[in-house]
Amino acid sequence: MTPIVSLGGPVRRCGCLELGLTLHSAVQPCNAVRRDRHFGCDRGKVNCATLGSIMLRRAFLASAPLAAQLQPFRFEPAEPFPGSPILFSAAEGPLAGTWMNRPLLFERDEGLKRWLALAAVSLDAEPGPHDLLLGNGQKHAVRVAAHAYRTGRLTVPPKFVSPPKAVLKRIAEEREIKKAAFAERTRRVWAGPFAPPLDTRQTAAFGTWRTYNGKTQSIHHGLDFRAAAGTPIHASNHGRMLISQDMYYEGGFVVLDHGEGLFTLYMHLSAFGVKHGDLVKKGEEIAESGGSGRVTGPHLHFGVQWQGLYMDPATLLALRFG
Repeated sequence: MTPIVSLGGPVRRCGCLELGLTLHSAVQPCNAVRRDRHFGCDRGKVNCATLGSIMLRRAFLASAPLAAQLQPFRFEPAEPFPGSPILFSAAEGPLAGTWMNRPLLFERDEGLKRWLALAAVSLDAEPGPHDLLLGNGQKHAVRVAAHAYRTGRLTVPPKFVSPPKAVLKRIAEEREIKKAAFAERTRRVWAGPFAPPLDTRQTAAFGTWRTYNGKTQSIHHGLDFRAAAGTPIHASNHGRMLISQDMYYEGGFVVLDHGEGLFTLYMHLSAFGVKHGDLVKKGEEIAESGGSGRVTGPHLHFGVQWQGLYMDPATLLALRFG
């Protein structure tokens, strides 16, 4: 008997509760295997011998966008970890809430017809459940998975480990510039997935605990890309130029404000393509890579910060925003 597929009800026989299908047949249930906590089935593992018509397979695929709209609340990645971004998605809004003791605002994405909020998980977060508190009284427990980061050793010019007294005033002034910039809170301008700032190989991961010259230790708060001096650098998303200047440690330094406390950082640049206050579009050229600041050679350091918390750029770039 060929099953008849209709949209609107959850599948309770195959376990694909988020697909929004109702199966009307007397056949045995399928053995669909969930891929992850996102909606949908793993098409490579579904064993629907009694249901497996091409029509049914297409119905499952076609129903996924509808299912995404019907889910009242979800987030990605499926297993957030200390230092990861986290994208919250709600079916109804407007919504405000609190995450990691920081304010969170959901704004509507007209393409998805859902309300989105992008945040980060603190690098200091303990594995286990953490609460997202919403202004409508709802509370969602989000389980943070354990995650291990690497260690590394680098050799740089001694002046970047023990700065001479002549530059201490400069370093202090630049620290205040960054502090004031990262305290700004503006309306959201980012939209959709974030794009890599350039199309080259990634050479150093986020979160590495680095030792410089066998002494100074710090966490690598960004993602490094291989880039010869003069390589064009592009904005990862829509934003406003907040910092565009040379700094002691960062070298040529650009910060884009994407709104609601979300910033992308581009370091060790050799030239600037935009100036302070400029509005830029996703993919627009904003600078050229170089080897300035505390580096071992030319490359791009790409960082992402949300309300004082740094997040793994590689995971952000992999988010589906769907």
